[in-house]
Amino acid sequence: MKRRSDMRKLCRLAGEECGFELVEFAITAWLLLLLLFGVFQCGIAMYSYHFTTYAAQQGARFAMVRGDTWSENTATNCSTSAPPNFTMPYDCTASSTDIQNYVQSLATGGINASNVNVSSSWPGKNADNTTTGCTTANSKGCLVKVTVSYTFNFLPFLKASALSMSATSEKVIQQ
Repeated sequence: MKRRSDMRKLCRLAGEECGFELVEFAITAWLLLLLLFGVFQCGIAMYSYHFTTYAAQQGARFAMVRGDTWSENTATNCSTSAPPNFTMPYDCTASSTDIQNYVQSLATGGINASNVNVSSSWPGKNADNTTTGCTTANSKGCLVKVTVSYTFNFLPFLKASALSMSATSEKVIQQ
């Protein structure tokens, strides 16, 4: 008898379940996945920003060591191919196109090279912000300025979620 009454209680208790746990799980799982997706996207955004600053520094370094006196005997162009198969001779004078090709060749793992915009300039001034010793804009001792910008989309299918990133690096031409 006791056994029968226990079974009735158990059936009645089981019959009162209306699936609330399933609804709670669905809401919680959705929020958890949304949070994980957001953390993942923020990590990719931080990686993209780091790439932007790194690319600006490397582009300025590329131009810094390839000033107008680098190749006095031969004034060859630096780039012999476009990214991602970028190769270059060692003794060359850098131009804006060469710097852009070099910086775009650095794009790897999640960075779309076609979204990387590079602008370079030779202001014709030295580190003291004067024109002393700068006979040409890319003379030894003058500045080179490289700006890299990249547009990161949090959600690739929504253009409204674009985040523009930009970094600038200035270096003194050494060669």
